Amino acid sequence: MNISEKSVGLLGLMSVVAIILVLLIFGLLNADFNFWEDYISMLGAKGEPNAFLFNLFGFVGVGFLLSIFGFFYGRLLNDRLLSILLSLFGLGFAFTALPVDLVVSDSPLSKAHIVAITLGLAFWFFGLSRLGYNSKLNKSIKKRANFTAVLLAAAMIGSAMGLWSMPVTHRIVFGIVFGWTAITSIELIRNSNRALEHPHQPPYS
Repeated sequence: MNISEKSVGLLGLMSVVAIILVLLIFGLLNADFNFWEDYISMLGAKGEPNAFLFNLFGFVGVGFLLSIFGFFYGRLLNDRLLSILLSLFGLGFAFTALPVDLVVSDSPLSKAHIVAITLGLAFWFFGLSRLGYNSKLNKSIKKRANFTAVLLAAAMIGSAMGLWSMPVTHRIVFGIVFGWTAITSIELIRNSNRALEHPHQPPYS
């Protein structure tokens, strides 16, 4: 199945817009949620108002968009392993819809939630590494992947060193993931428009 650069880019942008809207809507609907201090997962936690809908749209819906985007982005770059890694990240994100238990932090669902996002981020990090060391890609794609991977590692190291709280780490990681997705998606759309103007120019040379 073939899909255009523009379509893949639009899928990526849809995931970015969707997560922003879901966070704003459900964050405002939950009077106990603090946008700066609480875990994002609190919006979908067991017993929270509208938790099911937040998990459905915020994690499952966005996760599947990310998975489809990642799969076809890898296809556009003719890299099957990249397709698998990025699509698995999206699925990991979707499985974070398993609600955490704010009362019993070590409950099976809470553990499954943490495992899902941890594995998902690991797949995404390996996907970035794959992009960064692919000599067939142009420099902008490789530099962006490497820079993003460094930012992600720095966010984790900073959290481990106690430089900022875990909820802040969540927001930084979300910003890194969806920032990369947005920039990559916009690049795909621009490449598509450029290809219409210059049909003989290879998009990833």
